[in-house]
Amino acid sequence: MPYPPADGGAQVMHYTTLGLMANHIEVKTLAINPTRNFIDAATLPEDYKRLTGFECVTVDTRINPLSILINLFGSESYFTRRFISTDFSAKLRSVLSSGHYDIVQLEHLYLCNYIDTIRESTGAKIILRPQNVEYVIWERYLEGVGNPFKKCFLGIATSRLKKFEQGIAGRLDGIMALTKEDAALFTSFSTKTPVRIIPMGYDYCLLRGYDFQRQYHGPPVVYHLGSMNWLPNAEAIEWFFNFVYPILVQQGMPMKLSIAGNDMPAWVYKYRSEQVEVLGAIHTPLQYQEEKQIMMVPLWSGSGIRAKIIEGLALGKTIISTSIGAQGIEYEHGKNILIADTPEDFAGQLIRCCQSPELCREFGDNARKLSESCYHSEITAKKMVEFYKQITGTNG
Repeated sequence: MPYPPADGGAQVMHYTTLGLMANHIEVKTLAINPTRNFIDAATLPEDYKRLTGFECVTVDTRINPLSILINLFGSESYFTRRFISTDFSAKLRSVLSSGHYDIVQLEHLYLCNYIDTIRESTGAKIILRPQNVEYVIWERYLEGVGNPFKKCFLGIATSRLKKFEQGIAGRLDGIMALTKEDAALFTSFSTKTPVRIIPMGYDYCLLRGYDFQRQYHGPPVVYHLGSMNWLPNAEAIEWFFNFVYPILVQQGMPMKLSIAGNDMPAWVYKYRSEQVEVLGAIHTPLQYQEEKQIMMVPLWSGSGIRAKIIEGLALGKTIISTSIGAQGIEYEHGKNILIADTPEDFAGQLIRCCQSPELCREFGDNARKLSESCYHSEITAKKMVEFYKQITGTNG
């Protein structure tokens, strides 16, 4: 679901939609509403639904032990199989047959299950805009899985996912990768399918009334905001508390720390104290971030580009990230983002920034300059329109 833009995936889709409409592109949005993260469509703003022609179909994506067992004797990846729905397929046919479309843009790999349905229903070109290379995420995650049964099942599912992801590349008319690393992989899957690198953009209209100076009014606050139902985020916070946090405690913990996001695991709440705040879902993310100065992104798996960093740059935050977390960002270490790949370095950068407000101001100003020049949603959407024209062979 592309709305509300409460997590990275939704933000990528939502800001893209706004950017395309600002570039005079007519947009029709059809979404899968998964039962695992169900959103009541009736709560979406009427203006949003009207402008985007929004419709959705509820699909049961719950993880079922019996379906897992049955899947082991099949050939499809369990990851992709969960998103196949006859109801969604029927709705997709209806939408495509009732209008004229130049482009059908798939915002997730799992929607490639419907390539045949799309081909049968329209002559529009099909473009995949993958937010990650999915199998890469799971391969990295598997490295840390200790349970042998879990590792075996995930290994099978990941191997099948990789085969699926490699196979669909040649069936598309174009691919828009968020990073050069992802683009290189998709190009290796199919040399005949055009691949363009177009990063995520940020909608600057959201910042009207945002107070960029409020973060400097009090003591520095370090924060992490991310959906914890995405495995790389949960893994990142686990790494932070296992390896970085003890160093901070040993050094006297010279900062306040806030951890927030959907589906917060129970074990994280055990770290709550006067200096550590643990929250669940945040319904007003800009308000939550306004008074916080330092964003940490301790990711160790995942591909694609991190929406939270794109937002952090636009908000003028001091961002401390691992190399993997900052993948795809056109940053300069020590200028607009700080990179730390060991617990000692990560803790050291946190302490350094908390002890130097002027340094944080410098990083924040540089972050905003980078955002304005590279990651404005209207700029990135314009690049998408240019790619559409290339794929369709039109100038209009």
